[in-house]
Amino acid sequence: MKKITLLMFALATSFAVSAQEVVLSQTDGAIGDAGVACGDSGAGTTGDNYYLRSYNMAEHGVTGDVSLTGIEFYVGSATGTTELEVMVFDYVGFPTGFDVTALPTPLASGFITVDTGMIGTLVRAEFDTPAPANQDSNIVAVVFEADGQTSAFYLGTADTETHDSYLASVACSLNEPLTVTDIGFPESRHVIDLVTDEALSVSDNFADNVAVYPSPATDVLNVKLPSNVVVESSALVSVLGKTTGVTLSNGVMNISGIAPGVYFLNLETNMGTYTQKVIKQ
Repeated sequence: MKKITLLMFALATSFAVSAQEVVLSQTDGAIGDAGVACGDSGAGTTGDNYYLRSYNMAEHGVTGDVSLTGIEFYVGSATGTTELEVMVFDYVGFPTGFDVTALPTPLASGFITVDTGMIGTLVRAEFDTPAPANQDSNIVAVVFEADGQTSAFYLGTADTETHDSYLASVACSLNEPLTVTDIGFPESRHVIDLVTDEALSVSDNFADNVAVYPSPATDVLNVKLPSNVVVESSALVSVLGKTTGVTLSNGVMNISGIAPGVYFLNLETNMGTYTQKVIKQ
């Protein structure tokens, strides 16, 4: 299942790329608090828990290069503050041989702190640095709760799932992940979604047939586009991202009123987003 939001960003190149954020999910339905975790029932704490889901990217509709940017999960229950680490691994054959006492190097990781105010909410933990993947990748998404916690934390769960949810815990003698069904908790369908960005390049034909001149420019910037390109919006922004208020009109931008410097021409068109660095003298 995919939850899709469109985002756009500009690059300092002769053509732009649009990023389509795609959240891959294996769960659906109402969210509950039927999570399972290894913990100390006497102390009322949980810890040393690896919550996992395995994403075969091709099975989830990925057909090219993507960027892994984070993990989303629901907070089912929390009695205090818990620091969690999120990680992704490219691991074929999961869960066979995936020993949490000897983990491979993750593709990406990040940290998030959850507390009682987040109970019942979907939270996103972003990776410190996004990681590349493609249709050939098998991505294992992990939410890790270290040992030594002073509170209890449980992931939120869903009514249904399309793939198994897994749990591993050295403290509970689960060095390799087992499905929550196999450990006796079939209702613990943990929500662990994988956040990706799909890069959608503007066609080379489009980029090659756009002309922006002169460069450097003094008073007027000319923009020549193919006849089949319709400009939906335009802007000229500074290197700090501040909009100048200058827009494209009949193929011309009047830049006489802005200060000299480096700017970025951003065009939203029916063919995609085009961005070009320009210099005002």
